[in-house]
Parts: sequence; structure tokens; C-alpha cells
Amino acid sequence: MEQALARCGLASTIERFPARSGDERQKGITVNELGCFLSHQAIIDAIDDDRPTLVLEDDTYFPPRFSEYFSLILEKSVEHEWDILFLNKMISFTDLRAVYQMIRKKRAAGDIYSDQFRDFSIEECKGLYISGAGAYLVRAGAAGKVAETLRSAADENYPKPVDIVYLKAINAGTLKAKFAFPYILGVNSHLESTLKLRAGGNNGLLFNDILNLFVAGGDLDQLRLRGFDAFHDIPFDADAFVASQIIYRRLAR
Repeated sequence: MEQALARCGLASTIERFPARSGDERQKGITVNELGCFLSHQAIIDAIDDDRPTLVLEDDTYFPPRFSEYFSLILEKSVEHEWDILFLNKMISFTDLRAVYQMIRKKRAAGDIYSDQFRDFSIEECKGLYISGAGAYLVRAGAAGKVAETLRSAADENYPKPVDIVYLKAINAGTLKAKFAFPYILGVNSHLESTLKLRAGGNNGLLFNDILNLFVAGGDLDQLRLRGFDAFHDIPFDADAFVASQIIYRRLAR
């Protein structure tokens, strides 16, 4: 992370926040999920609320042109109302409607891997956000609202992970959330998540690959390799490969 931030020119503006650890307090989530929740909550509580704050988890992948993309997103974001602006998010491969919408958005945007790509947009999270709190902005003046959302969940003994708490607040309309499209940050899939024991954690690498598919300037070669190698602990299945191609073509029309 330090090396990546230095390459992006952000080494002097991003501060490392020592992660919190989960404990045995009453909760409805795992110990590691609690540690993640407490870390995000402590960061939000500590925000200097007169400017936007960028929150990054430690498995972030930075595309080579991230700094330029980030400036473009900041310019576009002032035209919209939001409390949280996600710079990436997870997509459920079981939600065909969401996959369809995201693939259509990607194709309509053009070649997002091109050095010349600049056609970013700010999109509504409601209906398309399912999880993920790896990279997001908190708007100046909105930290109190975000903090109250997390505090309310804490008062209920942490019934859900932090990103699912955000999801519920977004769907209820108590948090206004947008996301940058295409994404401007990815996930480093070479790092093992401490949250792999959460529901669906055995599909963590697949979720990461789907997220990275929508990153502007992302590592397309790495995606190709991971598409053909057994990185998901599943041997290559010719039937699944052909079926996926058929489904993709139907979705992408």
C-alpha cells in the first residue's frame, strides 16, 4: 500500500490507521468481521468533517492512472448529492439483473482499459450495491450521518458486517450513496482476506475478479490468466466455460 500510494502521489495525504481487532463482546458477526467493523467505525468517528475523506482497505489495487481518474471523479462528484461515494463495489454473480446492467454499462462506456479513457460517470447505488467497503469517499459534512449509521448497528450488538450495514441504510434511504463507474480502484487478489469465513467467502476470489472486471485501466492480462487458471480451486470445466460464453452473449446484447 505504501509503495502504491507513493506511485500515485498520495503518500503524504493518506495516513495508515492501525486496524482494530474483534473481541468476545456480544455480536451477530464473526470476530474478524467485528474487527473490520470497529476499524471503519473508528476511522469515521475520527474524520475531520470539513473535507471529503478517502477510506481504503489494505488490499486495494491501484491502476496506473489512478491519480488522474481520482481527480476526474472528484470533479464529477460535486454535481451529485451523496453521503458515501464508492470507488468500487462487489457484484453478486447470482444476481443476473445486476450483472446484466453492469455489463451493459461497461460496453456502453467504451474501452475502459485504454490509456485515453476518460468517460466516467457517477451512478446510483440503490439496486446495484450489494456489499464492499474497500474504497469509498465520505462527503464533507456527512461523517456524522455515516457515524450514526454505524453507531446504531453497534447499539444493536453488531448484527451485520459494516458493508451490509451500509447496504441496509442505502436501501432504507437513510444514506445517500453513489458509485464511480467504471471503478477506479480494484482488489489485490494475491492477498488472502481475513473475512473469507463470512457467508460466500469460499467464492471470494471470484467476487474479486468480477469487481476487477469493471476497473478502468485495470490489469486485463491478469484477468485473462485467472480466467483460465485454476485460481478458484476448481479444475477447468469446458461445459462451464461454453455455458458462460452463451450467457454472457445473451446478457450483453
